Amino acid sequence: MAVSLGKPPVVNLVAIDTGSTLSWVQCQPCAVHCHTQSAKAGPIFDPGRSYTSRRVRCSSVKCGEPRYDLRLQQANCMEKEDSCTYSVTYGNGWAYSVGKMVTDTLRIGDSFMDLMFGCSMDVKYSEFEAGIFGFGSSSFSFFEQLAGYPDILSYKAFSYCLPTDETKPGYMILGRYDRAAMDGGYTPLFRSINRPTYSLTMEMLIANGQRLVTSSSEMIVDSGAQRTSLWPSTFALLDKTITQAMSSIGYHRTSRARQESYICYLSEHDYSGWNGTITPFSNWSALPLLEIGFAGGAALALPPRNVFYNDPHRGLCMTFAQNPALRSQILGNRVTRSFGTTFDIQGKQFGFKYAAC
Repeated sequence: MAVSLGKPPVVNLVAIDTGSTLSWVQCQPCAVHCHTQSAKAGPIFDPGRSYTSRRVRCSSVKCGEPRYDLRLQQANCMEKEDSCTYSVTYGNGWAYSVGKMVTDTLRIGDSFMDLMFGCSMDVKYSEFEAGIFGFGSSSFSFFEQLAGYPDILSYKAFSYCLPTDETKPGYMILGRYDRAAMDGGYTPLFRSINRPTYSLTMEMLIANGQRLVTSSSEMIVDSGAQRTSLWPSTFALLDKTITQAMSSIGYHRTSRARQESYICYLSEHDYSGWNGTITPFSNWSALPLLEIGFAGGAALALPPRNVFYNDPHRGLCMTFAQNPALRSQILGNRVTRSFGTTFDIQGKQFGFKYAAC
């Protein structure tokens, strides 16, 4: 998503993350560790060059909100300059950001709002974007701050579509959406039990015609996670069912998957070349089908490319994983690519649209 920050404005591309709340971009001067920001993500934001930039003071109410939601163990304050600080870590530590909280002008269309966000001065991030904008349920998330401007956002909802092919366009809609277009149905949307995010109730998982899930469970919608994480017991059933189906077409479970948390397959004909490269799988129509069902009758009948992908080191892998350390299951972005997804916060429902982008 493109955002216009400061005056004069700097346009940055940021990742949309419904699995987190804090919004941040890399800032000048990056004092400790910086990530390589792609040219297409825009220039690194410099708050010193924006005449509307203001630091968030340590004693302000705004400074206390991130400390509580991010579970910061120490006072998030740089006392010498009276600046509120933050630190946030993603997943199992694959990324982090540390910096100062600031407020500055954000332009949306022809409207302007004051946005509180993090100015990152120490960051580990392997993607190309300038930073991450959180769409979680905390009061300081980007979307919740935007919702405080009813003249900009007349209806509390957002929709997006992430294309399977990254060369093709997707979309991001803030506010009202086409309700009639949600041909995948609606399911109740609620605030997650243990995290400041939004969740659905998963009631069904069908793999290769077999129903694997018979009880209801919470599933967080996390656009920032690639894989869909399942409870270990559900993952084991999925592993067994898909492995049996794959053996019929000559593909067998490989132990190359890290800590057996992923499901990957190889055939005896998959290796080619002197360096042991793996031949990409191409017979997508032969793969077993998956469907995820949710409360209220909404369902995701998944195309094969949303369930499997070619990994150059492991073979044909599934977009599903297990993570026993998680407190909840997670609906990741590989599964929902090409689907239009709508978070209707005001109406407390979540909708799907097939082949939206």
